Amino acid sequence: MLIRSLDLGPLVWNFCSLLLNSISLLFCQTLVVNTQIGVVDQDAKIKPTITILGTYHMRTPGNNVVNPIVADVSTPERQKQIVELVEKLKKFKPTKIAVEIDIEDDAKIQEVYNQYLSGHYQLSKSETNQIGFRLAKELGHKKVYAVDWNEFTDDPLYNYEEYAAKDAALDSFLKGVYRNLKQELDAQYQKLLPLSIKDQLILLNQQAQMDKDHQRYFDLLRIGLVKEYVGANYLSWWYRRNMIILANIIRITESPNDRILVIYGTGHSKLLTQFAKESAFYNVESPLNYLKNNK
Repeated sequence: MLIRSLDLGPLVWNFCSLLLNSISLLFCQTLVVNTQIGVVDQDAKIKPTITILGTYHMRTPGNNVVNPIVADVSTPERQKQIVELVEKLKKFKPTKIAVEIDIEDDAKIQEVYNQYLSGHYQLSKSETNQIGFRLAKELGHKKVYAVDWNEFTDDPLYNYEEYAAKDAALDSFLKGVYRNLKQELDAQYQKLLPLSIKDQLILLNQQAQMDKDHQRYFDLLRIGLVKEYVGANYLSWWYRRNMIILANIIRITESPNDRILVIYGTGHSKLLTQFAKESAFYNVESPLNYLKNNK
């Protein structure tokens, strides 16, 4: 009796196909998890690198309590300075650029960036456009990353302005804080205006200046009466905001080889740098290493 040889081809093919699909599914699930929690490890020998570039809001008026007069970055001279700045930042070799745009608007900002890449969008004066978009395009990045969070609570015991307005002494105190802040910032920006944009950012990213910008928030601790610590509540929200920003940055960290440039308002520089260091997830580099580099 002749025994017909078995044709194992389809069986082997189906098994291999099933195995590959399982591996692919496992890889995709791992990728999704990593996208959600970030590829960071406090004990890793090789860690991703992060640099926080503090900048003033180039498109005025900004959304700060006090908005000083800043240079018009659209002039030919300032545009040359932006190009110089971008060349300096390219030496950091960022793999990702994170910007101060609400994370809920990530898809929207990506659409605008895509239009810029295709030549159908003229850059606005904002630092997100002038620095972030320009640098990302120069480096061939297909995406910029929105990482901001700015959801303020409806709880009146966090709204120090409304609370102070109801008490004559607190109202007078807060107006004095704002008046002094305006005088300080006006004097500071008068010194900055004649400088190139690179040199402006060198001054703004000095540790002493970052400390000073951060210390201004502590005047708000004095807003409150009896057991109502309204200023302290607001300051805790400010810390929370920066914690969430870092959480969003962690979520876009996909490799220990990532080099992430974060472009943010100078008021955030102190806390974002501090939290990134304390997390031990990153090698934290000062932007001054690149802004001051003459090579």
